[in-house]
Amino acid sequence: MRDYILLILTVFSVFGTIVASGGSPGCGKPLPNNESPGKFTDVPLFVTSDNVPRSYIINIPSGYNPNKPAPLIFSFHGRGETAYSQLRLSAFYNETWNPDAISVYPQGLKGSEGEAQWEGDPNSVGVNDVGFVLDMIKSFSENYCIDTDRIFASGKSNGGGFTGYLACDETASKQIAAFAPVSGAFYQPLNKNGTCDAAHTPIACNPAPRKIPIIEFHGDADDTISYDGGKRRGECLPTIPHWVREWSKRDGYGPKSYLSSSFDSHVLKYEYGNLDSSLGIVTHYLIRGLGHDWPSTQPNSDNANGTYIDATPIILDFFSKWPLH
Repeated sequence: MRDYILLILTVFSVFGTIVASGGSPGCGKPLPNNESPGKFTDVPLFVTSDNVPRSYIINIPSGYNPNKPAPLIFSFHGRGETAYSQLRLSAFYNETWNPDAISVYPQGLKGSEGEAQWEGDPNSVGVNDVGFVLDMIKSFSENYCIDTDRIFASGKSNGGGFTGYLACDETASKQIAAFAPVSGAFYQPLNKNGTCDAAHTPIACNPAPRKIPIIEFHGDADDTISYDGGKRRGECLPTIPHWVREWSKRDGYGPKSYLSSSFDSHVLKYEYGNLDSSLGIVTHYLIRGLGHDWPSTQPNSDNANGTYIDATPIILDFFSKWPLH
């Protein structure tokens, strides 16, 4: 009898821990076939709810415990790139920085110009990438032990723009806690007269009614997605300061930011929010002299020389501060 009571108490304790930390229905289940902790798995066929075949790469951290809810991070590649290239570039699998989160690198579909891309790109027509992400969240929650309060999204260029697109979606922003675009391409329609007022262009956005945490990185020497915005590929790119300030206002704060600098002012950090626990809920890093790159102190596929900061651990630290609840 005593052993039975101890067993019940143990089960109750584990279940209580899972519920308290936002554990998903997949807690307690073994990993899917052919998957194991500490390894990457290429999933070439994932059929969405609207019957579209998609694919992704998933990394399970070596310390994964099927009874301990793990964070989930999505990382979206740039236009014309691949899931694998984004895996290498963003390196969310690096356990020096990220010892416990599952990371997923989805593959975009080819658009009319033959390059893989994401919803929000001018050539992305009739593609439901938001639905793809929501379907992945549902599937992962059912098959892995996911902390549903700590689901996050990041991406570069068009993938960064799509990260912002997800943040603006009412359903996605109810499930994804925080967002981290890098060198993001946040396309908006041109004015009726065909012009682009980059510093004032309206930014279509209908997020969930909560404060949305956003961190954005951009180089002022980006000659692909200009920091100063402008007309590109038939649409309008807002200036990055305008896009960031709009998020601050959308979250209920004004356009005022708190500025800090490092590396002889080569890196400028702008934080929005009040001078309390909300400070930094919207954060922007401007890196002087950086091009269309994922910031890394070590050479990467974007930049043979590296730059002043590593974006990935900064993003991970940001994510840790802003769970869904």
